[in-house]
Amino acid sequence: MATASTDTGNTGAPEHLDDEAPSDSHAARIRLVREPRKWPAWMREPVGEPDRIPAAPGAIMGKAFRDNWKILAAYSLVSCLSYVALALLPWTVGSMLDSGIQAGLTRAILPGVLWYSGLVLYLCLMGMADLCAVMLWMRSAWSPARRLTRVVFGRRTDVGRDMPSGDIVAAITQDPDRLGALIAFVPEAIGSSVAFVVVTALMLRTSAPLGLFVAVGMPLVMALVSWIIRPLQKRLAEQREEQGILTSLATDGVAGLRVMRGVGGEDVYNERYRAQSLKVQEAGIRAARFRAALHTVENAGPALFTAAVVGGGLWMAYTGRMTVGELVTFYGFTAYLEMPLSALSETVHNGTRAWVGVKKLSRILSADYLVSDAAVDPALPRRDWAATALTDAATGVRVEPGRLTALVSASPAETAGIASRIARVDDAHTAYADDIDLRAYPVAEVRANVLLSGPVAELYMGSLRSNLMGPNARPPEPRTVRDQVADVLALGGEFQEAMAEPAGPYPADPRLLRALDVADGCDVVSSVVGGLDGWVAERGRSLSGGQRQRAALARALAMDPAVLVLVEPTSAVDSHTEARIAGRLAAFRRGRTSVVVTGSPLVLAVCDEVVFVVGGVPVLRGSHRQLLADPAYQATVHRGEGA
Repeated sequence: MATASTDTGNTGAPEHLDDEAPSDSHAARIRLVREPRKWPAWMREPVGEPDRIPAAPGAIMGKAFRDNWKILAAYSLVSCLSYVALALLPWTVGSMLDSGIQAGLTRAILPGVLWYSGLVLYLCLMGMADLCAVMLWMRSAWSPARRLTRVVFGRRTDVGRDMPSGDIVAAITQDPDRLGALIAFVPEAIGSSVAFVVVTALMLRTSAPLGLFVAVGMPLVMALVSWIIRPLQKRLAEQREEQGILTSLATDGVAGLRVMRGVGGEDVYNERYRAQSLKVQEAGIRAARFRAALHTVENAGPALFTAAVVGGGLWMAYTGRMTVGELVTFYGFTAYLEMPLSALSETVHNGTRAWVGVKKLSRILSADYLVSDAAVDPALPRRDWAATALTDAATGVRVEPGRLTALVSASPAETAGIASRIARVDDAHTAYADDIDLRAYPVAEVRANVLLSGPVAELYMGSLRSNLMGPNARPPEPRTVRDQVADVLALGGEFQEAMAEPAGPYPADPRLLRALDVADGCDVVSSVVGGLDGWVAERGRSLSGGQRQRAALARALAMDPAVLVLVEPTSAVDSHTEARIAGRLAAFRRGRTSVVVTGSPLVLAVCDEVVFVVGGVPVLRGSHRQLLADPAYQATVHRGEGA
């Protein structure tokens, strides 16, 4: 999403693209509006570390209200005055009609005219207060959204175990917005409620029977609305759950489209997607029944009241107990009373959606980190990780320092599990650095020295350089509004990225190119328009599977950690490429600790040591050539070759 600049150095003069892009016929016509030299603090985009947010749903809502109470109070006051002013318009019209206007224009009509003109002018001026609603919406949504990104994109948590990825994406992109919508509408609800009390009092003063009818009947309608909302909230929650599962299916299908087509799995996927779509549809239909009942009450309630009040008012006017002006006033009041009812319904609807969303936020915010520094021992001496042996407590597998060690098993999940444990993916398992529990060291220290590159080549939208530099990449900066407007007006510009990375050579480029050479990935650079500065599509879809894998391997090698753990780093390349990678990898990491989970004889042949694991127990240890004498090992690493 485009982010407007709030630079305090803005001169306040109109911005023209003519000076910067005179050759662009589209850009030459662009005029950007003036900006204040300095935005008020309550209108500025928050920067820095986001505030801590409590995990309980009610506490999340409470914090959103507390953080914005000043704007809420000010806007609620303005909203009350605006709704009361709007409610008084029928009264001013009625007073003008009862001023003897049938006898011509006299001074008696002036008070009503002045009141009407003043109320209309006030309402016009207060239209600018909608800015407060927008700021309430954005401020209430932005804070939890920023905190969610810290939780999801920081250290790994257990939220992904019971919450589909699509649900997590929806929680970050949609649910904070629903919370903001609720808080932004609260002043409207308060104002309409105050106006309802004022209108009811005026109606009781004019006609007690009709006023009492409205004063008692409208709360009953509101109670009926609240009663309908309860089952609607339950149905909306069910629909939200099913929609999250469907979103996960869609994202997984897009990510694995090439593989799915390769194995002919489109029909199976389509059937699963169709079945889940039907569940979403059925959940939506169940919710629609109560939503339809709610809309019926919203629309029919005020209509019935209007018919009853107007009918009663006409009879009272006919019998002389009510003037024509009072009749018009009553009709206006009754028509106005639809607004408080709609405001109540909208508030309950927004509250329902926000509460369902906040419970999703709560599940993410209350997630437990898989790793923490709770067991860190500050008294431990500084460790030389390059000379450290790592041991998996579950299997007893020990990785000696300074050697390229391969882990082999007939069940790849066994050896992949060993790799994740010695890399301390989570603190649920025990692994040792020499004889000391890895959990006794800070997570940051372990991450800086023990690097795990998993079996899935994860690439991201951005420059090729930023993908290869990983956590050391410079963060992208929002592109200026000027540039984004020019892009949108240019042919195909709507597809330009909203974030930009500075182009040009970096000091780390020689290391990146060396790592790419070891991973036999120089063709990756040449295949991307712009080379290292070129743009990689989301999830690396602009690259082939083999290119993505080699780019991920190059990224791990460029980090040059003390201990490198690779899981199936060559599974997506052909045998000739695999042989080149294996030889270069062994030479590049010679004398440093490296672990490779693989069953490839080409990679195993260059390893210093191979550990053969059977049933979670290391049964053989030695060179690949030595272990080939064992039939079970030979069958594991050469399976399928004779087929």
